[in-house]
Amino acid sequence: MSTPLKKILLILPLLLFGTAAIGQGTYYGFNASKNFSHFFGDYVVTAQDDIRVTLNSRFASRFSGGAYIRYHLTENYAIQTELRYTTHGARFTERAVIRNQDMRINGSLMMSYVEIPVLFRFGTWLPNPDPPRYHPPGYTYHGVAGISLGYNTYSRFSGDLSGDLFGVDFNESFSDRVRDEFNETDVSLVIGAGFEYGRLAKFTFDIRYIVSLLDIGKDPKLSGDIRHGTISTSIGVLF
Repeated sequence: MSTPLKKILLILPLLLFGTAAIGQGTYYGFNASKNFSHFFGDYVVTAQDDIRVTLNSRFASRFSGGAYIRYHLTENYAIQTELRYTTHGARFTERAVIRNQDMRINGSLMMSYVEIPVLFRFGTWLPNPDPPRYHPPGYTYHGVAGISLGYNTYSRFSGDLSGDLFGVDFNESFSDRVRDEFNETDVSLVIGAGFEYGRLAKFTFDIRYIVSLLDIGKDPKLSGDIRHGTISTSIGVLF
């Protein structure tokens, strides 16, 4: 990872979080997400020069969680900065012929990232209650769009290889770290929508789609252009 990009990833949350903290109309939140992730492009496994297997990805269930600060520019428009730990990846179930033997690969790729999404938020607004009058809780609705910077901290490809090998049933598990096959950094587009319920403290629900804008693979065994796409659903609380 280049030194300038490291500095950006270190300084950006301090600048954004610090700026939001001194403004008015600032809210803090936490959430946890269920991710459904897959790849665009093909993942290729090469054991030796004469064994090369191309795997087509399927959706895999992953997770993420983090904290965020929202700074309202107006009642309806806000900037939301987040710090998240998230996992992307995919599942692979593929039949393959390896040295004229019929085999099956059941594998899973898990990629862990520390991400900093910077989002523009637009939505409806409920005014804060004026004591001593009571205002019942209500719903607000919103959309978000922005960019997320990610740093790949860990990647592992695991699963099992099974089949009929020279007339004998064969099944062997494997697990390998593959972080070196992918770029350390990722830039993703984030779009989504959701709703919140409450007045002062609020319960939140969001659904987002996150897609890489750049090729995340750097190993020549991978396809020419490989990216992750993730559908993320989250629940949380806002103060």
